[in-house]
Amino acid sequence: MVVLSSSFSSDGKVLYKKCRGCHGSDGKYIPFERKNGVLAGRDKVEIEILIRSIKDGSYSTDRLTKIMRNAISKFSDDDIKIISAYIGQFKN
Repeated sequence: MVVLSSSFSSDGKVLYKKCRGCHGSDGKYIPFERKNGVLAGRDKVEIEILIRSIKDGSYSTDRLTKIMRNAISKFSDDDIKIISAYIGQFKN
């Protein structure tokens, strides 16, 4: 288990505010009836790969992916690492 400093966790929580509307505050919400959108229980590395793939356009399935790409478009590499670690703490 990774222990995050409080500032690291706080930054992840701030970044995650963009995500809560679709994924829920704990990552357990099924956005738009798409079970693959549930974030809780996923590993931080998986989340980081997914975010990077959506951001760079290599993972794109439909308009919902475009919505996601717009939401994360301004995330820096550090932001992606921080939010992935934050989401990686969500349990099923």
